[in-house]
Amino acid sequence: MLILRWLASQALKAREILSVIVICGFTLWISNSSLESQKAWRNGFATTVFLPVHVVVERLHLRWGLEREIEDLRSENVKLRVENAALSEVAEVRKSLQEFEAIRPRLEFPLVSARVLSRDPVRLGGIWLLDEGRTKGIGEGMAVVSSKGVVGRILSASGNYSQLQSLADPDCRVAVVSTRSRNPGILHSPDGSGVYLEFSVTSDIRVGDSLVTWGAGGIFPRGLPVGRVREIRKTSTNILRHARIEPFQDPWEVRNIYVLLRPPSLRVMSEDSIGPTRPSNSGRP
Repeated sequence: MLILRWLASQALKAREILSVIVICGFTLWISNSSLESQKAWRNGFATTVFLPVHVVVERLHLRWGLEREIEDLRSENVKLRVENAALSEVAEVRKSLQEFEAIRPRLEFPLVSARVLSRDPVRLGGIWLLDEGRTKGIGEGMAVVSSKGVVGRILSASGNYSQLQSLADPDCRVAVVSTRSRNPGILHSPDGSGVYLEFSVTSDIRVGDSLVTWGAGGIFPRGLPVGRVREIRKTSTNILRHARIEPFQDPWEVRNIYVLLRPPSLRVMSEDSIGPTRPSNSGRP
């Protein structure tokens, strides 16, 4: 028993040499065998040893190929998404330009197109950042419109950027008139959550009336579409009325806008100073 253990331990210590001896001996034996015997051994190795290795290698190759193909498809998908977004942007701008042709004849001044880059999340109502500024001639107080109607006015401008104050901002006021009765009023947003019209109790303004810019303040040209009267509310003083207005251009949906470039000499006064019951003598209602 001890002899067998000793032989086993010696065999484990010299297993590399034994392996070489066994392989050399098998090689010499198989080379001296008949062709039929060599063929049988070759088929046996092919089906028992090399076939599983070949299958594993093929599966690894297939997996690596699929991973590369998936990665290529992902890259191509990203490129297609970017191209699709660019084409969608072009289509949107083209549609906006086509819609804008309806109000283009009412504008006497050249236009500069711009896009909304961001909206102020703190100031309820809307102070927006535009991607164009003084390099394109944009300056403070200029009117801003979209293909559907008035959006707001320029609050400030720098080299390549400007800030837009929308109609829904509490500090923005616009003089408007009813297209039906030609009675004036002041459009404003008390808290930034909605747009309202303030007008005299004697003014003939009704639900369903369309409102356009009055043009008395020198900022907005006369006749630009603003919104529609949806609800009229009485006040406790019985001197003024308030009406809820639905703007033709939703402030939170607009992306492409147009700034009206006008000579500085036309900026005669701020529309904030125009009251609904005492229009300026220089403006024609």
